Amino acid sequence: MRNLKNDFAASFMKMLKSKPLENITVTDIVNDCKVSRQAFYYHFDDIYGIVGWIYALEAEKALRGHQNTDSWQLGCCNLLKWLRDNRPLVIHTHISVQREYIENFMNRVLFDYIFRVVEAQPDACFAEKSQKEFIARFLTMAFNAVAIDWIHTGMKEDPEEIAKSIKLLVKGDINKALGSIKLDNIHKLA
Repeated sequence: MRNLKNDFAASFMKMLKSKPLENITVTDIVNDCKVSRQAFYYHFDDIYGIVGWIYALEAEKALRGHQNTDSWQLGCCNLLKWLRDNRPLVIHTHISVQREYIENFMNRVLFDYIFRVVEAQPDACFAEKSQKEFIARFLTMAFNAVAIDWIHTGMKEDPEEIAKSIKLLVKGDINKALGSIKLDNIHKLA
């Protein structure tokens, strides 16, 4: 059975190699896939719907299996590698009128991912949800700032080097933050 979402994504990615995101239309995609416009709109609301679906699918693949403090940076490295390997999509998304799209997407996906890493820590049970969310939001924003700057400057650095630097900076910080929250809560009870 034909998977139209994958067909649409493949067609879109092929077109992106030869023209900017703003110039790709639903008509271009459905003509290339030889299906009706209704078939496209059954799956996606617009071109940015397909962009979002591609990013979400690939982010899930990149981050899967790396939801602990020892390996979450590997998931982020995988995501950076995918971004680099799909440079036409990333660059066109970044320079398009919807440039905040990539930032919002990465904030949403990475926050959920990093929040799960935070919640998986032994001391997480001593923290309020808002405290765990703050830790995850802080790390998400830090990673995104680095990633967006990397995209903006042409993706020249090796994703593994970026991940290694991030790991050096934040190694143990999640556990330290949760440990501090635990101690504060114990002192409040005493």
